[in-house]
Formats: sequence, C-alpha cells, structure tokens
Amino acid sequence: MSTTPSPPTDEYWVPTSDGHELHVRCARPPAQTEDAAAVLLLPGLFSDGGLFLSRSGGGPAAVLAAAGFVTHSASLRGHGSSRWPRRRAYDWNFDTYVRHDIPDLVRAVGERHAGPLFVLAHSMAGYAALAALGVDPAVQERLSGVVTLSAAVNDYTDGGPSKRLQVGGAALLARVAGRFPARALRQGRWDEPAGLMRQFAQWAPGGAFRSADGRTDYWSALGQVTVPALVGVGAADRFHASPARARKLADHLGGPVDYLVLGRDTGLSWDAGHFDVLRGGPAEAEVLPRIIGWMRRQGD
Repeated sequence: MSTTPSPPTDEYWVPTSDGHELHVRCARPPAQTEDAAAVLLLPGLFSDGGLFLSRSGGGPAAVLAAAGFVTHSASLRGHGSSRWPRRRAYDWNFDTYVRHDIPDLVRAVGERHAGPLFVLAHSMAGYAALAALGVDPAVQERLSGVVTLSAAVNDYTDGGPSKRLQVGGAALLARVAGRFPARALRQGRWDEPAGLMRQFAQWAPGGAFRSADGRTDYWSALGQVTVPALVGVGAADRFHASPARARKLADHLGGPVDYLVLGRDTGLSWDAGHFDVLRGGPAEAEVLPRIIGWMRRQGD
C-alpha cells in the first residue's frame, strides 16, 4: 500500500474534435514553483485517468506530485469523465487519438505551464502518442521528453494462436455490437470503438502500423520523433506488449532513446508485467523513481 500523501487536485476539460471534451485531473506538488515541470499522463485501452490518480488521490500521479511534478491525468474521448457531444456515437478510431485527442491535450497542458513538459503514456496511448508526435512534429516543440510504459504495437510474432483468435474475435464482436463491450466482458472500465479494434486486427498479421485510410505509415512517421524518449516494458509483459515489440518501437524513433526492460535482470525485485510496471507499491518504490530521475535529467 502506498504511503504517498494525497496531493491537492483540480479538474478541467479540453475541447477537441466533434464536440468531445477531454477530462483532465491536475495534481500539484506541496510547494509548486513557477518553473515546475509538468507531466501529461495518458492511459491506454479501456482505461481512464484513474489509472494514474484514483478518486482517493493515490497512484502514480501522487508519487510524481510528491517529487515536485505537476501532473495532468487525462481521459481520452468516451472514457472517464470526458464529455460527449449531444450525439453519443462510437465513431472514432486510432487515428482520432493521434490527430486530435493527444495533440490537443499536449497543447492545452503546455499553455498552462512555463516549465518543462513531459508525456508519460501507458500501453496503447504510448504508441499513439509517439505516432502523434511523428505525424505533427510541431507538437514536440513544447516537450522535454516522452516516456512510454508497456507500449508495443501488437502483431502475431508472439502470443501464438490464442492471440490471433482474441484480436480477430474482438474486431468481429466490436463490428457486430457497434463497439467493443469491455465493461460487459470485464476487460476494462470503458468500451472502445469498432474502428479502433478493426485497425488492430488489420495491423497484426503483417506487423503494419498505419492509418485507416492507408495514407499514413506510422512506422515511418516515428522517424520524425526527435524529442528524447524512454521506452520501458515489463520483462513479464507478454500479450499487449513484449520486450521484443517494445524494442521495435524504440528502434523506429528518430531521436535519442533509452530502452529499458523492467525486471530482475535490470535491478527490480520482480519481473514486471503490463500493469504492475506502473501501479502498486513495488512500482512506486522501484520503477517510478527511475522515470523521475530520467525526466529530471532531460529537464536540466
């Protein structure tokens, strides 16, 4: 159990395309200075900003705030307390996160702070954030660095036949139901649009990473990411990410990259998985201090 004190918080919403407003919960350090560094925290598939900051004020954001960072725990459209337009429809896909939600959040947080700004993104949000920076390199101008944890584009190089069944089945179910019913299936807190699940299924057989219309190759766009990056993955992560696929992501980036497999071989007391690399007492004691140290070095 974490002993980190709950930080003072406030909330705001960031307008983006099609009438959506993205919820952000800000946690501040005990003694904030004008030049304090800020961190935009982006959750992955089926998650919201509560992944980083619980309602009781605990979680990774609280640890970062205690270390002096102003944290902004965001929820993408259709997730958490983000506001829907009058017409509720799951009519977006991965490209929407890349072209709209993530750039809009970076700009909004950047306007609120004079000091260094970082992005820390988990799972799907990690490679979506990198794709966003590659597609529009101007978004990088406000950033001092980006950290991804458990982020790796899914393909069929690992996971065996069960992965083929799950990825393909998820896309089919989402098409029939109009969205992937993660809440009903107890796979996460929030449902995802059919368009997103369809893209995953289209990428996986050949290891592709591209926009739905085929015009943007995100693998190529990653070469335009020149901001310093830390790509971390748990040694025991196997399905949603893996060390080999996280390495592939890191190798496509055009700037300085630190790649880190988080496990016993790199000094941890356990081999981290997909979520415990970020949440829980061991992560707070052993992983987050490494991330904090890395961000401080980039901000110097």
